Amino acid sequence: MERLGRHAVLALMVALVALAQHPANAEVVSTTSYGSHPVKGTTPKSVLAYMNAHPIIDPDDGPAYANLTHDHTVSIRTGASGGACRVSSITFRWQFVLTLPTAVDYARMDGATKSMWNAFLAAMKRHEETHRAIFLGCAKKFVPAAERLVGPASCAGLERKVRQSIDKAYQACMNEQRAFEKRDRPRILGLPFVRAATR
Repeated sequence: MERLGRHAVLALMVALVALAQHPANAEVVSTTSYGSHPVKGTTPKSVLAYMNAHPIIDPDDGPAYANLTHDHTVSIRTGASGGACRVSSITFRWQFVLTLPTAVDYARMDGATKSMWNAFLAAMKRHEETHRAIFLGCAKKFVPAAERLVGPASCAGLERKVRQSIDKAYQACMNEQRAFEKRDRPRILGLPFVRAATR
């Protein structure tokens, strides 16, 4: 094994110390809570009619059978290093609330309706969980990208620059969400529960 000279070892130690003093820390943290939206009816037709008359109101897209509301906060720390200002840490916290319909008359449904309802509910949950996965996937890309931004040694304006970068990437993520919604809509409308309610 090749041995390092004393000066090389010293230089390596200095480099490691410098890295330890300026650790990069980009973090995405999320929490999910669950809500229920009571719906009435014992047949697909009566349940869907109730859901259409008493929908969940999604703040982004309006009336919905199920939804995922979300809020986020960003914590940013910057510091001068190597003649420039760098992001020393950035934490993106996402709070999700996933709300699904709950059939209050489930016990009075016949076996076929229960089976169709259970499949419908599972599909709704999968749909909203996919929205959540898209959000988290976006954040895991744009948070590290924002962390790599650099500003002047005075650190003037770097935090604003980082937030603008995140805001721009967030809007692109919302476009991805709308595209998924459009793609998945035919699957939802084709579920046996919906077909039975609309025939």
